[in-house]
Amino acid sequence: MKMKHSLGTVTVAALGLASLPALAQAQEGPVWDVYGQLNFGVLSVDDGEDTNTTFIDNDNSNSRVGLTMTQALQNGSELRLTFEAGLGLTGSSAINGDDDSLDFDYHRTELRKLDLTYRTPNAGIFSFGQGSTSTDGSAEADFSGTGVAAYVGISDIAGSQQLRFADGTLSTATIGGTNSSFDGSRRFRVRYDTPVFNGFSASVSYGQEVLSSGDDNDYTDVGTRYVQDYGDYSVDARLGYSFRDTGNDLVMGSAAVLHQPTGLNLAVSAGRRVAGDADYAYIKAGITRDYIAAGSTSFSVDYYDGNDFVVAGSSTSSVGVAVVQRLDAYNTELYATHRTYDFDDPSASYQDLDVTFVGARWKF
Repeated sequence: MKMKHSLGTVTVAALGLASLPALAQAQEGPVWDVYGQLNFGVLSVDDGEDTNTTFIDNDNSNSRVGLTMTQALQNGSELRLTFEAGLGLTGSSAINGDDDSLDFDYHRTELRKLDLTYRTPNAGIFSFGQGSTSTDGSAEADFSGTGVAAYVGISDIAGSQQLRFADGTLSTATIGGTNSSFDGSRRFRVRYDTPVFNGFSASVSYGQEVLSSGDDNDYTDVGTRYVQDYGDYSVDARLGYSFRDTGNDLVMGSAAVLHQPTGLNLAVSAGRRVAGDADYAYIKAGITRDYIAAGSTSFSVDYYDGNDFVVAGSSTSSVGVAVVQRLDAYNTELYATHRTYDFDDPSASYQDLDVTFVGARWKF
């Protein structure tokens, strides 16, 4: 919902931004927008020996609330302040069989965005604060419409689950440790995004992790993106590189294509830890059609293949299927997904782990 409140003419000096010559006087008061989502479901995990079922928040896209204040400026620029935070509810990637309850336990890491952006008509976008780095989303080009249920971040619905050895005993290997998309994150950073030119854009960011302890890295991220339509086809291609002062750099990229008349779509993603051997490749095929009047229906199937996670010589694979039904009148998506995880290393054999998740996301 949007609430417009007139505060009269706001000058650059009043905003404390007089040092930026491009900022002109605001034409009228700011526009406030409150938004968010609730995203819950029933998750069932079968590790080969035990099956646990629980009602939980969906970490593919967790429940959250946000507030934006947008101030239009006379020169066509825009100033926006964004606050966004998760609700602090136990997520699907946190449960592990020993603790499967949906609890409220708010930590400062629930803060997703506290970000000030200055958007110009010709010079790009300048951002400061907690928010997306330039590689956030670089691995996630996807037209499938099933991202709430299944996407390249395959560990988000079961990251803390421990794999069992072939003899039935629990190992220390977790789903979250045996794979990665190497996609960027949100951090306290400064960021610049270029204007879009013939579908091309680029960004660079520099920041640090300030919400959790034990991470003293400096993160410099560079991202590029190309988005364009070619007749009936839509194309989205992305590439990112994350520099870490520890030398553990990451590179990742993705591309997706959609055939608009049929709804058929394909997405691919790949990434590598530059200083090590860990790498992965991911492919996803889907279709979106209007089978019912209530909203579109999306189906997808995907496959993940990774190498050298946890120990050298290991292999990871995962197959997932998903369906999402949109209910446009209620801003709601109903979804179901099933995923199987397989992991092997040179010294041990592990049982497969199967996850089924059925849920709904409501946006406001």
